[in-house]
Amino acid sequence: MGQINVRDEIIPYEERRSVRYRRITLSILNDRVRISAPQNVSKRQIKELLKAKEDWILKYWHIKRQKQDHSVKNFTDGEQFPFRGEKLKLCFRSHDYRRIRVNSDGQMLIVSLPQDGLDSQSAETLRKIIIAWYKVQARNLFKLKLDDQAKRMQVTYRDFRLKDQRTRWGSCSGRGNLNLNWRIIMAPDKVIDYLIIHELAHLTYLNHSPEFWQRVKTFMPEYMTWRKWLKDHGHELVL
Repeated sequence: MGQINVRDEIIPYEERRSVRYRRITLSILNDRVRISAPQNVSKRQIKELLKAKEDWILKYWHIKRQKQDHSVKNFTDGEQFPFRGEKLKLCFRSHDYRRIRVNSDGQMLIVSLPQDGLDSQSAETLRKIIIAWYKVQARNLFKLKLDDQAKRMQVTYRDFRLKDQRTRWGSCSGRGNLNLNWRIIMAPDKVIDYLIIHELAHLTYLNHSPEFWQRVKTFMPEYMTWRKWLKDHGHELVL
């Protein structure tokens, strides 16, 4: 991954090429600008596009950064954390054990700390511990939903792994291995269902052809609603 200079602002930049691409597309991701282009597009064409789109790039890059800044957590008492489309209120409690424990109770995300460490935990330590809790919840829920949807769609996946990626929500390999981003546990259950149906549909069509989307629609007629939700709110699913 490289960088581009847009009006004296340095922005991470990625260029992707494939014979599958029909046209040049410009995307603003959470951490970089991406251009996807057919193999026969010249460097000059891409450079001219970037120059012509400077105002657009800066505008939406700043919007994306501002949204991310608002999503960053401080891990303080009373702060709200997204979980399965709901908001859990962070609550600290003390206990007599040596280890930190995390659990949910109704609309509360409870972090139980040793009495002598109640005021000494750093935000980074708390972040790691809470993320670990999220990952456990994600692994358990995703496995249940994968098995249920796979049976419903009459497909068999080989293996399932939890991933921690910044820009991909899921993937399916040609060998039938599925990857799901743990952060999707923060989204509403319907979004989770959409992602799982999407990846399981790749076991039948390892592409994004009209037949693939028809198969997704067969098992989730309203999939476009939740696909759009993920596009609009995916940047909020961060800790």
